Amino acid sequence: MLEDKKRWNKKYLEEKLPEEPSQIVKDFYNIAKKGKALDIACGTGRNSIFLQEKGFEVDAVDISDVAINKLKEKNPNINAIVADLDNYQIPENRYELIININFLNRNLIPKIKDGLKKDGVIIFETFVLNEESKTKDFYLRENELLRLFIDFYVVFYQEKDVIRNDGRKGRKAYLVAVKKC
Repeated sequence: MLEDKKRWNKKYLEEKLPEEPSQIVKDFYNIAKKGKALDIACGTGRNSIFLQEKGFEVDAVDISDVAINKLKEKNPNINAIVADLDNYQIPENRYELIININFLNRNLIPKIKDGLKKDGVIIFETFVLNEESKTKDFYLRENELLRLFIDFYVVFYQEKDVIRNDGRKGRKAYLVAVKKC
């Protein structure tokens, strides 16, 4: 945990990161009922702030205390939590909306599913393994995200090539799904 925290703190101190909310969040947040939302690996809170401004009560979680402090400075109305997502317990049946943007921890998938209320919405965007990928553990395989949420009603799914913030080529998967039972 300490090494992860140091690495992410360094990233949030040194790198210029996007400030606009993710397009998939902007496009699909409104299919969720207003209520509680969870932003997993929220970083400095670009998506959390957007959701809070749209009327959600947001819990935002990240391992980086640097990122969480920046988020708290921008918007004190968000419940910003410093936590290692390897050990974080998502409360069951709590959220109308959970977003997971540019982060992958496969062990969280069952917790995400349990954390959503019936008719709750998951918005997920993260990288897919390709020839530019550095390590396989943090990248989805083709169609893996779709398979992980096959028990949900899938509203939108796409995989496409992208240019990453650092200029490298990448591939991303995008999923929006509703928990029906």
